[in-house]
Amino acid sequence: MSNIKPIATSEEMIGKPPECLVVSPKISMRESKRVKISWKNLRYTVRVQRSRKQMEELGETDKYYDKELLKPQNGFVQNGEAMFIMGSSGAGKTTLLNALCDRLTQNKHCKLEGEVLLNDTYPVTQRDFGKYGGYVTQDDILFPTLTVYEALVFAARLKINIKGDELKQKVEDTLGSLSLRHIKDRLIGNSDVKGLGPADKKKTSIAIELISNPSVLFLDEPTSGLDSFTANKIVELLKNQARLGTTIIATIHQPSSSTFGLFDRLLLLMDGNTIYQGDAQKAASYFETIGFFIPTFSNPADYFLKEFFIPYKKEQKDIQKLDILIEGYNTRISQDIKKEDEAIKFQDDDEQDIMNRNTKASPLVELGYLILRTAKNTYRNPSATNIRITQAIMMVVLITLCFWDLGTSERDINGKVGFIFFLCVSTIFNSMNVVLVLFISERPVFIREYSSKTYGVWSYYLSKSIVEVPFEVIAPLISCLLVYFTVGLTPDFDRFVIFCLVTVSGVLVSTSFGFFIGCLVRDPSVAAQVSLLMYLPFVFFGGFFVNLGDVFTFLRWIQYLSPIRYMMEAFLRNEFEDNSDYPNGDQIYEKYHYDLGTAPCILIVIVVGIALRMIALLTLKLSVTPIFKKS
Repeated sequence: MSNIKPIATSEEMIGKPPECLVVSPKISMRESKRVKISWKNLRYTVRVQRSRKQMEELGETDKYYDKELLKPQNGFVQNGEAMFIMGSSGAGKTTLLNALCDRLTQNKHCKLEGEVLLNDTYPVTQRDFGKYGGYVTQDDILFPTLTVYEALVFAARLKINIKGDELKQKVEDTLGSLSLRHIKDRLIGNSDVKGLGPADKKKTSIAIELISNPSVLFLDEPTSGLDSFTANKIVELLKNQARLGTTIIATIHQPSSSTFGLFDRLLLLMDGNTIYQGDAQKAASYFETIGFFIPTFSNPADYFLKEFFIPYKKEQKDIQKLDILIEGYNTRISQDIKKEDEAIKFQDDDEQDIMNRNTKASPLVELGYLILRTAKNTYRNPSATNIRITQAIMMVVLITLCFWDLGTSERDINGKVGFIFFLCVSTIFNSMNVVLVLFISERPVFIREYSSKTYGVWSYYLSKSIVEVPFEVIAPLISCLLVYFTVGLTPDFDRFVIFCLVTVSGVLVSTSFGFFIGCLVRDPSVAAQVSLLMYLPFVFFGGFFVNLGDVFTFLRWIQYLSPIRYMMEAFLRNEFEDNSDYPNGDQIYEKYHYDLGTAPCILIVIVVGIALRMIALLTLKLSVTPIFKKS
């Protein structure tokens, strides 16, 4: 195989690309540094459990086995090249891509071996990836209520820490380079918010990563879901960006013939094995030399995907074909790849510059921009706010209609106790579930932005907590003002203040539970089930349905996990304790075996709420911090 040709300059390129696809050299080359990514003996193995049907089909007796998703891999891609990884479904494209940027899960069941090096010197790790790399996911995970311009400003301010005129110029240049200026003020949108089309969303995703001038850009199937014309334009864009200094590594599934003709470098996988690596336009002639002839006028990419597919249950002909391809690669290509890799060297100062780049904004800047973004989301997507308002209005209306102006008779006292229980239950349930839904809906965006080192966990979590303050304080106070006097509770200022304090503390602890579940569980349906399982014991051991004194002794400790139990006692004591309107007021809450006192109950609820916030923060941090075990 011939040596790699020198990369042409933008002036030397044959066939000037469309103006809308040219990326300005001024913004692309000013900060990005020359990068080569190379990998040696890269192998990824996972522990897999066979189903009973698979065991019967394969005639195996072992339930578990080690499956190699990537067989030992060697290769490289240099500065200025666009390398596309192809292969049929299950060939290992995304696995290899994620291995090259250290995004694979590694534990006792998943093992990554070998090494991936930056410029033959620095191991590629997720910790340092944000200094030189960008990653565009297959799905366009973007904040739907931001405009394209605002999304780029957010990324530029936090990832490369620029501001003022420099920030504006950077964003405008990036918008122009990807032909996004005409839609810069349009909302990105999603299924609920009308916004961009698939092509513009994909270009926006790429722009967000390119704005930090990454030296290497990874893309997972950037043409997925796009028509052939748009896919062709995306590949042109990536190729032009490569010519201007960014190393491009992308997976791609089924490119058209015109798109395939744009590829610089091709890496073809089959069953986790590399069967071709090198100049994409020489792939067809290579496979002809080992007996695989592409029909005339057919798309080479279609032929590769069809001919080099291998089923889960391999037949003898599949094994023979794979052996021929592996032998051909080992004897005709692998040594040339090794020589080419060793021949490409970069200066040490380039490497030092790359690893010492400081591109992050300060935590306070992160916090400010995150608060601003969350506030914009609340304003532009008022569905969640409307839900809260609707819930509050319904609760006030129901309480007013069902518990209007209760007196001091025994019957009315029972009504007041029922009102207090209803208030506790609705406060915990409504606040917890609204926060849970909102938090989980934003989690994919957080994972993407955190992985690209846009901001830290602390800044994100604190911003969410701060934006929740009006909903945790102002809204409950308004509800308290409406229901306290309509129900007929004691018209005493001190008792009203304590009533409001108990309500606000209840909202605090319930939203904290919502944050905790949202940090603990990623799947929305699972989170809903977890919240229900957590909520039911709160209700049962709140002391209203079941007298706590009648519960089995070995179960009574559960009451102290229930915020409803503390809120009930605080509300009841606040209304009936030392109140001349109720001569036997103490007996009302004593019969429920509430014996802690008003102040301790309020303090416990507040402490639990704060503690849950801290535990949720730690849970979120652990959930996004992978534990890598290099061997």
